[in-house]
Amino acid sequence: MKRNLRCCLLFCCIAAFLITLPFITPTRSLATEMLIFAIFALGFDVLIGYTGLLSFGHAIFFGIGAYTTGIVLVRLVPSLFVALIVATALSLLASYVVAFLSIRKKGIYFVMITLAFCQMFYFIGFKWTDLTGGDSGFHGVPRTSFGPVDLNSETALYFFVLAVFLLSVLLAFRIVNSPFGRVLKALKENEDRAKSIGYNTTAFKTIAFMISAFFASLAGGLYAVHSNFVPIDTLSIETSGDVVIMALLGGIGTLYGPVLGAMTVVFLKNFLSSWVGNWNLILGGIFVVSVLTVRQGIFPVIFGKIKEKIWVRKQPQRTGPEYPKRPL
Repeated sequence: MKRNLRCCLLFCCIAAFLITLPFITPTRSLATEMLIFAIFALGFDVLIGYTGLLSFGHAIFFGIGAYTTGIVLVRLVPSLFVALIVATALSLLASYVVAFLSIRKKGIYFVMITLAFCQMFYFIGFKWTDLTGGDSGFHGVPRTSFGPVDLNSETALYFFVLAVFLLSVLLAFRIVNSPFGRVLKALKENEDRAKSIGYNTTAFKTIAFMISAFFASLAGGLYAVHSNFVPIDTLSIETSGDVVIMALLGGIGTLYGPVLGAMTVVFLKNFLSSWVGNWNLILGGIFVVSVLTVRQGIFPVIFGKIKEKIWVRKQPQRTGPEYPKRPL
């Protein structure tokens, strides 16, 4: 009974935080951006946290989602639903190609291949100025209505992104806790053993890569609508590095860790850049210290302490002839 009460209290706290977030941040636009990158980091955690694959090419799918959404809205159909469908479909196709050519490699070789693909797509976007705008980016992405919801309002856009974020969390939670997710965890622990009992490890890793790309492209499409603009940086290695930092800082393999890590990094970027010139140096120092001291991530450590102090009910120590008192 008490456990159910605690779960209900935790749920109410999370709901209250998400509902009040746009009203406690400096701008509502910042709150929306925090949720967008939380979706990005959530999908990335499926790949690195549960499958054990470190990719430095996820800016490819974030950028494809952003550019495709913007191009569809401006030049084809002014429908956000259609634009997001086309963007995610194109990203899934691109992710299959990238995975097919890189997934059979392991370790640093896989990382370097994804990095090379990221650079390749960046230069395609940089040079294809007629389609992407090149170095100037793609301008004029409209905020069309999504059914009865007018997304021109910052508040309405935030709650729309919040709805997409909650659906993404439910989907990711269902994936990692399904039989498919348990196979991914087995691949991370020991791929050779999983292969020896009959699993097609290449196919499972490819699907995990595509699932992660789906979340990245969805976040990219929302980012294009949020910003009314798609910069060439969405395809850059810096964006790939940002999501890696978000996931590692928050705590991989937990789902909630990368989400909170992404929200924290986006907030710190906005806060530090308005007060300090060399804010990148401070953010990098925080990341280095956290990796050296709490390698499992900041938030799993914090929540572990809270659970130890408050959540878990301490069992009374039993004494007597059957239960001798434990020495201190």
